[in-house]
Amino acid sequence: MSLELLKQAFRVNNLLGEDTIDNVIENDIIVPDVKPDIAKILLLDGDVFVTGCDTGTDRAVVSGCLLVKILYISADENRSVKSIITNIPFSYTMDIPGVRSGVKSRAKGTIEHIDYTLLNERKVNIKAILSINCRVLDEIDREIASGVTGVEDIQVLKNDIDINTYLGSNKVNFIIKEDMELPSTKPTIGEILRNDLKLSGKDFKIADGNVVVKGDINIATLYIADDETRSMQYMENELSFTQFIELEGVREDTDVNVDFDLIDYKVEPFEDSDGESRNLRAEATINIYVTGLYKKSFEVLTDAYSPKTRIILEKQQFSIDETVSDNRSQLIVKDTLNFEDFNPDVREIFNVLSKCNVSDTQIEDEKLTVEGSVLNNVIYLSSDEEQPVFCYSKEIPFKHVVDIKGLASDMKVDTSVEMEHCNYSMLSTDQIEVRCAIGVNARVETIKVIPVINKATEGTLDEAKIISMPSVVIYIVQPGDSLWKIAKKYSTTVDNLLMVNNLNEKDILMPGQQLLILKRAI
Repeated sequence: MSLELLKQAFRVNNLLGEDTIDNVIENDIIVPDVKPDIAKILLLDGDVFVTGCDTGTDRAVVSGCLLVKILYISADENRSVKSIITNIPFSYTMDIPGVRSGVKSRAKGTIEHIDYTLLNERKVNIKAILSINCRVLDEIDREIASGVTGVEDIQVLKNDIDINTYLGSNKVNFIIKEDMELPSTKPTIGEILRNDLKLSGKDFKIADGNVVVKGDINIATLYIADDETRSMQYMENELSFTQFIELEGVREDTDVNVDFDLIDYKVEPFEDSDGESRNLRAEATINIYVTGLYKKSFEVLTDAYSPKTRIILEKQQFSIDETVSDNRSQLIVKDTLNFEDFNPDVREIFNVLSKCNVSDTQIEDEKLTVEGSVLNNVIYLSSDEEQPVFCYSKEIPFKHVVDIKGLASDMKVDTSVEMEHCNYSMLSTDQIEVRCAIGVNARVETIKVIPVINKATEGTLDEAKIISMPSVVIYIVQPGDSLWKIAKKYSTTVDNLLMVNNLNEKDILMPGQQLLILKRAI
């Protein structure tokens, strides 16, 4: 019977490649024929939706769109507030060596900067810098030797090792639809100016072999009322969702990672039974990506020999991505916004739109430092009749330090921030206090190198060497010695050494200690 390695199979999900690119989108936006001319732009901002990521040989193609939202003062005699909303599609090819068709990928997009030039009353040129990150992952089936059979009197040395085994993943796109009524205190909708949607309250639990995902969609709506004064109105709504996502083999002790993305939305008014526009119909598409890992203990073969035959072992190493920490913390950013002299005083605030971005991350002394800023756009009704509606913008920088045990500079840290909650209060007609709660997520990964035996063959035993050995050897224990090393060197067994020297396997060898070794017959 020839030598045969006994093996255990498991699956890992390694990072095959990653790339981040900054691209400039430049586009001219033409005012639709049904809209009046632009006299002044109050606010121009947008959202990035990544809708696809396809892989090929050494590349990934990321596609999506930039949703641009313009709020402006019209050039008509009423100086009314109007809006333009347009989609600009994009597609970028990212060079990632080693990538092949069919592997799984995940892409994210953020707006690093957006600016505009009003070319004339009917045309706006916008320039936006989009940061696109793409991670490509490779599911690999591995085998690890746990023993060897096929020869007589074989001696094996094993070691226990914990490996984060990949359970699997599931990606689900689902659409939430819900109708909402206007509060009775609000006037009928004449025209919607803008909607801003944000995911919050994201959470999940494991139940009956599923990942149960929960969350809320906050909808902020700014509209022109269908009344005599054509007043501007603001309101907020919240939709809750629950989604069951299958993940085969998931258990309570599974390390589950859930990633949420809002990839499209639409909020439109519709009439009630009286024929008045007092209802909103919201439709949002959410992408949820779920992965699962579980820690499994393996008994790994690290060495083998036989006193009666020569065993040749071939060893190799393989690397797997190991999660060191999945850290979640919260940062409170608070500041007082002081309006400059050229800004009109505030009469009523419609909304404060706050977005956060990370500009830098640093690792030092098991600490992760995250730096960034919160951009606040305050849309308000002013006391100036010439500028009845105004938008004031102000950035608030932040610095957040997270203690992460075991964090080292050579580790990969995937950091993301999200606006969890924002509120404000008027201190005076030219001062507003803004308070933002920001969730900071930091997933730390390292590369774990595992030495394994991948082949065992039988060779010829050097019988002459064994015959020449004395029948009895008194061995002086050296630093770093173990019973295994000594037994293998003298073609005996650990059990024989224990028996002859009246030792227990838990006894610790000390340098200088004498051991009696009896030669075994061949």
